[in-house]
Amino acid sequence: MMPENSRSPLDGINTSFSFYVEQRKAGESAHMVRGVPDYAFPLDYELRRRMKAIPGFERLCRNVLEMEETRMTQLMNYNALAVGPSQFPEIYEMGRDCARRLGIGIPNIYIVNDEVFNAKTVALDDVSPLIILYRPMVERLTPGELKCIIGHECGHVHNRHSLFVSLIDAVNPLNSSPKNIPALLLSEANRMLMNTWSRAMEVTADRAGMICADSVEDAISCNRKLVYNSLTDRDRTLDLEALRDQVEESMSNPAKMLLYAQTHPASARRIFMDIEFSECELFYRWRPELRKPETAVRTLEETNERCKKLVGLTETSLAQGR
Repeated sequence: MMPENSRSPLDGINTSFSFYVEQRKAGESAHMVRGVPDYAFPLDYELRRRMKAIPGFERLCRNVLEMEETRMTQLMNYNALAVGPSQFPEIYEMGRDCARRLGIGIPNIYIVNDEVFNAKTVALDDVSPLIILYRPMVERLTPGELKCIIGHECGHVHNRHSLFVSLIDAVNPLNSSPKNIPALLLSEANRMLMNTWSRAMEVTADRAGMICADSVEDAISCNRKLVYNSLTDRDRTLDLEALRDQVEESMSNPAKMLLYAQTHPASARRIFMDIEFSECELFYRWRPELRKPETAVRTLEETNERCKKLVGLTETSLAQGR
């Protein structure tokens, strides 16, 4: 029994759930614009709005996601290693720090023993999201790069991307078959719309990764490693000017139309979109301590226009997806 004259460490601190909710809303509102995070790529939420307008589509996606979240959580508990304060504590701290910065719940992170160099998120809401890291990510990335990847996945949670991601594979033409009902229900234009949105969504998540990262260099380095498929040589460098020439060539080549079937921007392009965001005034509103004296910045509107060209989004492609 506690002596009468002793004080609890929580005395004077409001620990009620309602106070927590109020504080969280106040923190979120500083970087929310009409209910959307201010760093979100505009074409991400614009295309989401169009997909929600497809009759019955949002409900279908939600039903699929509810089943997928339950299935994946059970599978991870059976087959993977759960990250926590006493197991991979440094990764747990990365997840907690990213969640705190973006204003979402601390993610449940699992590490899967698989050779795929990838990470994924399954989250019906932002309260207790599920993030899956595949073993090569943990082995081959520096701690700073891994934190950026976790921040990227937290960005998907923060922007409620999982709702539609659950059907991205289902509507991929490569998976079309007489038994693939979701793919058959959607027109080719709507499939292209979803792929276009998926590429825009990745731009938003990459920005979240940079916001959560300890340095701009870590964020750029993540996509640098993806260019050459995560080779273990951490000292490998890329000639950015040569890579820029390669990207510009791909943008002017008629074969660029093949891009519209892709669900992710090319890693080389993502590097330059990271560089664009690192020169955006909004980024330094989130992370003022990372701004160097010589850094010149552009407006968010200028940054978005430059990134729109890199991600492969044109007015023609958007009109076809209407």
